[in-house]
Amino acid sequence: MIRVSDLSIRLTGFSLESVNLEVKERDFFALIGPTGSGKSLLLEAIMGLMPIDSGGVFLEEQEITKTPPEHRGLGIVYQDYALFPHLDVQKNIRYGVRYHDISKVEANARFESLVETMNLSHLLNRHPLTLSGGEKQRVALCRALILNPRVLLLDEPLSALDPVLQDDIKNLLKSLHKTLGTTFVMVSHDFSDVLFLANRGAIIHRGKIEQTGTIQELFERPGSPFAARFVGMKNVFPITGCNDSRVSLKGLEIFLDRPALGRDYLAVRPEEILCLDGDPGGGVNRFSGRVQRLVNRGFYFDVFIQVNGVEFMAQWTRRQVLEKKLKIGDITWIFIPEARVHTF
Repeated sequence: MIRVSDLSIRLTGFSLESVNLEVKERDFFALIGPTGSGKSLLLEAIMGLMPIDSGGVFLEEQEITKTPPEHRGLGIVYQDYALFPHLDVQKNIRYGVRYHDISKVEANARFESLVETMNLSHLLNRHPLTLSGGEKQRVALCRALILNPRVLLLDEPLSALDPVLQDDIKNLLKSLHKTLGTTFVMVSHDFSDVLFLANRGAIIHRGKIEQTGTIQELFERPGSPFAARFVGMKNVFPITGCNDSRVSLKGLEIFLDRPALGRDYLAVRPEEILCLDGDPGGGVNRFSGRVQRLVNRGFYFDVFIQVNGVEFMAQWTRRQVLEKKLKIGDITWIFIPEARVHTF
């Protein structure tokens, strides 16, 4: 559907270098990475809003690198919505129609359908300054979708919304993607949003693609220390020794359910480090350690436990921590299931 080939953009102090990416038809594809990694820059290059130094952008195998943005068949929704403040909602939505070969009858039909879907009929005469964040987001989506784009580009569509509105817009985006069958490409720095919405994605770090794949692959099988930490594997350690399915971390032996030869790092998600009631009396990957820190996150605690010079971070429920009366300095037992230990 969309293919980015060896794309490079060089700016003062930052660059995208030799980016290769493929988005399939009907994907909900996420460009994921921390602030300043180049996600939005790549999105703008795909849209044709940012000149590139080398490489190309292809849509359905047709090169569109030099095609003007309005003729690419793409739509874009910006992080700040970019609505025209002097135009009411209706005129904002219809604004782009004049620049495209869409009949009045077809434009009216799309307008009525989208306004109903987005529940905007009561806001058509309002101006952007009088709208809430969620309402602005829906207007911006309508404005992009009325042109029936082959691909919809979304630049951080949830970052400016409060948690309640975020849930509303996430559900709306998921529904629109399923109903319209349009390919979506979304920029995000929040992996929880990506898990809910996307089926495939790419992790970007310092202007380079770190890893691509299905969201499940990115979440469960990260390929680098950065990717692992970004998807929530807070426990990432260099492997100091390996013997088939047993690895060593500074002398601490951890077993896996598969061979780990040739791997350099071990990673474990904090929620997969289990809390034991006491000495289990044997078994692999069962360790005693001293609690170094407790961080109250509301519904759960981050629990930092020192085991033979290796500090693990676990996430345990509030109930578990309070029932154990856990405090800094206590000795506690943990269990790391062999199947939940990752290496790369």
